[in-house]
Amino acid sequence: MIKIVSPTTACLLAASLFASAFADEKSDWPGFRGPGGRGVAHDQAIAPSWDATDPNDEAIRWEVFVPGLGHASPTIIGDKIFLATAVPTSGEAPLNVGRNGNIDAVDDEGEQTWWVLCYEKATGEEKWRRAACKGKPKATRHAKATHANTTIAADANHVVAFFGSEGLYCYDHDGNLLWQRDLGIVNVSKYGIGWGYASSPAIHDDRIVLVCDAPANPYVIAIRLSDGEELWRKSRQGDCERSWGTALIHKSDDITQVVVNGWPWIVSYDLETGDERWRIEGGGDNPIPTPFVYQDRIYITSAHGGPSPIYAIATTAQGNLSESDSAAEKGVVWKVDRGGSYMSTPVAWGDYLYFGNTNGVVRCFHAMTGEKVYEERLGSSASISASLVAAEDKIYFPSEDGKMYVVQAGPQFKILAKNEMGHPCFATPAISDGVLYARTTETLMAIQAQRESTSKTASQKHPNVLFIAVDDLRPSLGCYGDSNAITPNMDGLALRGVQFNRAYCQVAVCNPSRASLMTGLCPDNLGVWTLPIHFREAKPDAVTMPQWFRKFGYTAVSHGKIYHNPTPDPQSWSEPIREMRSLPNPYPEGTREKVKAAMKELPPNDWRKNNLRNPSTAAPDLPENELLDGARTDMAIEDLRRLGKQPEPFFLAMGYIRPHLAWVAPKKYWDMHDPSKLPVLEDQHVIPNTPAYAPSNNSELSHYVDLIDMPKPWDDTELPLEKRRHLVHGYYACVSYVDAQIGRLLDALEEEGLAENTIVVLWSDHGWKFGENRGWGKMTNYEIDARVPLIIANPEMKTAGQTTDQLAELLDLYPTLCELAGIDSPDFVDGRSLVPVLKDTTTKVHDTAMSQYYRYLDDRQYIGYSMRTDDYRFIEWRDFETGSVTDRELYDHRNGDIESENIVESAPQELIDRLTEQLIESHPRKQLRMTPAIHSNPNSGRWHAELSFTNQTETKLLVFPITPAGRRGRITRIEPSQNATLNARIGGVFVVESEDGSIHEIHSPSYPPRIIVIE
Repeated sequence: MIKIVSPTTACLLAASLFASAFADEKSDWPGFRGPGGRGVAHDQAIAPSWDATDPNDEAIRWEVFVPGLGHASPTIIGDKIFLATAVPTSGEAPLNVGRNGNIDAVDDEGEQTWWVLCYEKATGEEKWRRAACKGKPKATRHAKATHANTTIAADANHVVAFFGSEGLYCYDHDGNLLWQRDLGIVNVSKYGIGWGYASSPAIHDDRIVLVCDAPANPYVIAIRLSDGEELWRKSRQGDCERSWGTALIHKSDDITQVVVNGWPWIVSYDLETGDERWRIEGGGDNPIPTPFVYQDRIYITSAHGGPSPIYAIATTAQGNLSESDSAAEKGVVWKVDRGGSYMSTPVAWGDYLYFGNTNGVVRCFHAMTGEKVYEERLGSSASISASLVAAEDKIYFPSEDGKMYVVQAGPQFKILAKNEMGHPCFATPAISDGVLYARTTETLMAIQAQRESTSKTASQKHPNVLFIAVDDLRPSLGCYGDSNAITPNMDGLALRGVQFNRAYCQVAVCNPSRASLMTGLCPDNLGVWTLPIHFREAKPDAVTMPQWFRKFGYTAVSHGKIYHNPTPDPQSWSEPIREMRSLPNPYPEGTREKVKAAMKELPPNDWRKNNLRNPSTAAPDLPENELLDGARTDMAIEDLRRLGKQPEPFFLAMGYIRPHLAWVAPKKYWDMHDPSKLPVLEDQHVIPNTPAYAPSNNSELSHYVDLIDMPKPWDDTELPLEKRRHLVHGYYACVSYVDAQIGRLLDALEEEGLAENTIVVLWSDHGWKFGENRGWGKMTNYEIDARVPLIIANPEMKTAGQTTDQLAELLDLYPTLCELAGIDSPDFVDGRSLVPVLKDTTTKVHDTAMSQYYRYLDDRQYIGYSMRTDDYRFIEWRDFETGSVTDRELYDHRNGDIESENIVESAPQELIDRLTEQLIESHPRKQLRMTPAIHSNPNSGRWHAELSFTNQTETKLLVFPITPAGRRGRITRIEPSQNATLNARIGGVFVVESEDGSIHEIHSPSYPPRIIVIE
């Protein structure tokens, strides 16, 4: 149906034809990707950097809220900007941000209004809005699409909006409806699910071309711009099953052709008649990128379902280019089989083509030859769905992570800026008169170039962070008063910063301590108290410290042990964690045979039967970088030098595994220490009058072949004196070894000239016992396990070299580093900033420091809350499942750090009451639940159901089955373009992560079985 609202005169038509032929390419951006669909603005100086989250950033000329949800790009003619959107009558329209493999249509079928909006280009003031259509959508949409994906096309007098099934509308520049046309339902679908319409209208002279590739009835249609009459319609049945790209209209010589991306065929049509000019076999089966012309070549790409080709076709091509024996003569200039983009249309600048991908990978090809120049990554959080634009030797990559990445044009990959947009970007920007107009999911903004003094990004304003973790490190350092320690580099760091003498972990074992620190959440709020539970299962929406820093332009890179070893959390980092090269075996020849022989002698039901470890110590005569921590330091230094040259700040994390068991260090570090002078405790005893579940059982050491019979603290026997001396020797040797590696890292910081703009923090996840109270290892609520070294060095701090006795928690590092870096501190963190203490070491920010520990004894679960005050340590044990009190402990620390006497029975009642009130205020008595939020259903596991995954990403996928207890099972790795079928049961749960951190999804099997496509 055509409805003519107002007459169209010959004068109007003549003006339209003139505007189409002689549009001002510097001012006008008349449709998707601007003039010719090329996405290029020549001779325009565009802003290289900005921060839309900074209200004082002068690069942001204006920013306005845009109602509803749409991926439509801005269209600019003269002084007006035109934009399309769809607004639900009630509620918010859901949108999945980031890479998501869920193929189902989103639940968004309620009533919508489809609007055409007009803004003043100079100010962002809304000039008018028109409701094109209102009602329930006639087709569903993908979770990452919207009901208004298409970009408006315009000329000097017409504004054309096409909403697919909701119709085609033509307005004048004042918002008067000229005509409208109903093309019926255009249900672009896959797997029988409507995924939404996305092909924007294309205008040339007095013609509009629309691509309507609905699988049931695909066609391309030409409509007269002046009155909406159909000129021709060409069926694409058998040529294309579905596509979402915009048509290219290109005129060369006397021929004007329409090129439409597609699968299984890419086809060119004559604009005048609709007759086919040429065709070539398509690539990916979900063709989305739009063809464009550069230097008399038509560039076309797609990437889905395995193939990802790039074509360079001569504008004079004719015939079937796939069947011809001389395709080059027919017009195929070159073709490469891999490297194309899936969602984003590439851009050409100079001699090169640039491609952005949903996994953050950037590829550069030589435009004349198709030779790949480079393949690099913007960062693991980057996801490029919008198309690229270019200006002034810069390529702009809008990303779903809320950034606009700017890359230097040319054969060398260089990121010039990671600009904060404030919201995800699904729309392609427009460029007009030197201003970049960008639409996010929430706003429309104008970004202009500034003088050098005012165009600095937020990244240039923030200091770097060097984040050093040392496993199992008690405060046995020279700076903490240990005369036996040889730790000159950590001692030197203390002279550059503030040393916290009373800092405490939240749980004295690796996984929960690190998970709490890195998420900023106390264990009860995070739901992680033990080793096996990954925090992503306990709290899937947790935002880690490096994730938060990345929101503010930081590049976050990790080496070594930052999280618990089996759970590195790729989501936290900007780049995939690099694998360690192969290192020599530090143990003497024949060690493994001895271990196997010892395992053979173990009883059949001993858990160590196939898990016994090598000896607890080794002193190989090897270079320091031929052992794990030294080799990782080499890698960290490489990254430090690389990151220091980038314009954005870095958050570089280096986690040292030593002095965690096994105590393996190069022989020279053993030789530094005289074992006869090292402290070896004697006459120790278990603290009397404490619950049986309070002490640890020394089981950690019994994992090692030479400590297979490790005595428990309450046993009559204990380790021989010389064995204890040897273990202490090994610990001190490892501390010295790690100290030397930290020195190398700090030296590199100085050599690169980065020390004056880098915050350095050193911490440990918990302490360690050398036989105190006959305990070895960690895993208690007592001072020796909960107290950790903590040093924070901020450049130019006035308190450098000072120590403080103020209480601190590892939880405090998250808000502290945010404040020091000059970025917002999130409101969800449980810790408190220690910056007041860094400014004045006598300032108190805590009255108490909390630690806790979980125990399981005699089929009952307990949780102990350990509260350290200035003078006391008060411990309340509770039933884990009810919160009821089961026991209490109290220790007086006014005369020493080691707990020796539980005085809870003899202490004044008012002291007990006051401490109890303090504890309950921060940690109320309540029921706790060990099983995390993500877990398999233990009651639905009888029915088998295969679960298949297809990896259509360009990164390795890691699939973990989650047990009913919420623990991760054996990993399955799926390489790119590969499939995997897992034996599962109804009710099972699987977590899918990618190595690059861009994917974290949860899936369950169903019946009938289904294939999950990860894109």
